[in-house]
Amino acid sequence: MDSCTESPSSAPSAAPRCSILIVGYNSPEDIRVLLTDLREMPSWSTCEILIAENGSDRIPEMQELARDFGARLLTLPNPGFGTACNRLAAIARGEVVLLANPDLRFHSDIIPALCARLESPGTGSVGPLLLDEDGREQISWNLPMGLWWEFLEAIGLQTRWRRSVMRRMRAEHPEGPWNVGFSTAGCLAIKRSVYERLGGFDEAFFLNSEDIELGDRIRALGLQPVVDPSIAAFHGNSAIQGRNLARFVRDRLDGKWVYLSRRYRGTHLQIARLLWFQQVLIRLIVGFATLRGFERTRLPGYAKALFNALGLRRAK
Repeated sequence: MDSCTESPSSAPSAAPRCSILIVGYNSPEDIRVLLTDLREMPSWSTCEILIAENGSDRIPEMQELARDFGARLLTLPNPGFGTACNRLAAIARGEVVLLANPDLRFHSDIIPALCARLESPGTGSVGPLLLDEDGREQISWNLPMGLWWEFLEAIGLQTRWRRSVMRRMRAEHPEGPWNVGFSTAGCLAIKRSVYERLGGFDEAFFLNSEDIELGDRIRALGLQPVVDPSIAAFHGNSAIQGRNLARFVRDRLDGKWVYLSRRYRGTHLQIARLLWFQQVLIRLIVGFATLRGFERTRLPGYAKALFNALGLRRAK
């Protein structure tokens, strides 16, 4: 059982329309900027703010932040992103839950539009377009995956393919919404009733690929994850994860390894795992030959992911 503490809250007694779930890791500055943006929006009065702090270095500052914004704060022993979201969703009161990364920035009030899109028949989740600070569209969603996708990743063509899909989707359906396999949990709206029906995120994941697996289960319910290109938010470049490239690489690959066991069975699983090993080995070999400076610090992440997959070491 996770140990947790809850801060005093000034949340209204009436049930909010939307519960905004934020998972932080020693990042009170980012969350304060996010909440300052949110507080300027008309929909602020219809929302509650729930924060899970997975770090242990900035607890007093997080408690002060929660008091300043009337948020509810859970302090957790870093059980992972999806698990932290589940803990927050368990105490959420809103009809809609909105997962929001600390480095999101809302320059307009998109919450009513996200909630309205969720009312479309058959819609399971809604993601906005995510933009870099300079306005360029991020790769934040994908079509349903299969072994063909594992092959593209193994040979390093996944980004080129995803960008081609983005161009085709915009050309064929400029107004949207776009039916997708998943959209990133960095900014994702879902009805709380659907979240509970799904059982939330699979807690076998620590960080990365849990949103892909959630999208699979949304579609298995007969619902559709969508991206609405008329709704946009700005998203940072994973500054928190970028502080430790080896950890970032290992978490991403560990998450993908878990995902393979959820997505495939039998011979397909064995093929997918072989392609995963190919991907990691190619990146490790090429990285040793080409990476320099800080970028070279990602190399131990590949090695640790290999050890974990082989059951030789459980890196923390």
